[in-house]
Amino acid sequence: MCPLRVHSWMDIEEHKIEHMWAVVTEKFDCDKMNDQRDNVLQHMRKLWNNWRGSLHKNMKSKSLHEVLKDVSIGVDKSDWEWLVKEDFLSDKFKKSSTRNTINRSKLCMPHRTGSKPIREIIYELGGKDGNPPNMATIFFETRKKGNELVEPETNEKYAEIQELVQSEPSLTNIEVVERCFGPQCKSHAVGFGGGITTKELKGGSTSKAALLEELKITRKEKESLQKRIDILESKYDRLESIVVRQHPSPPSLPPDEECDED
Repeated sequence: MCPLRVHSWMDIEEHKIEHMWAVVTEKFDCDKMNDQRDNVLQHMRKLWNNWRGSLHKNMKSKSLHEVLKDVSIGVDKSDWEWLVKEDFLSDKFKKSSTRNTINRSKLCMPHRTGSKPIREIIYELGGKDGNPPNMATIFFETRKKGNELVEPETNEKYAEIQELVQSEPSLTNIEVVERCFGPQCKSHAVGFGGGITTKELKGGSTSKAALLEELKITRKEKESLQKRIDILESKYDRLESIVVRQHPSPPSLPPDEECDED
């Protein structure tokens, strides 16, 4: 669906962007879908860049002959040859790749989610049930290596987030983020990734946080009501048992005795 024969996302022609958007809207049905167009395309751009990055990673330490022969799954052979010869082997790409490697090495608290969106992790950790994890859990799960945080700076920030979450549990996740990391930019927030605005995260009386809180309260009320119903049913069963013991039904007469009476 996404073209490969371009040097960057910005080089993709507009009609191809429109085609990609049409595919998304055909597959997903959502209220006000067009309002999310820019956010969705921005996320697609990130996934596209990550995908190309993984293709480039697979060609390292190989000869050109081996690289051209080892066509990645899902990639047309001619597109692969163009990508390798015209993009990956170009001086511009090599300089950019070296610069990005240096920049990544300077990150003190890198996330380790790979191409998996942070919001998908939040969804799996309880968001799908209307009970998303707190920011301490999100920060740990998106930055752990194995099952621990390795950088000293990451551990320090994690401890700071934990302390804030425990001392002020009423804070929303975005409030915790801005207290620990400062104001977030319009299209990216720590712990949420890109493609979502701080306005969406904060919202108003109908914000996601408020709706989730209402859902949580409703679930608790439902659980409480179910417990009361279970108690009433249990009492009814016991009462029915007592009545049966106190008023047993008379034994039925054998068939022969019934005939004698007649």
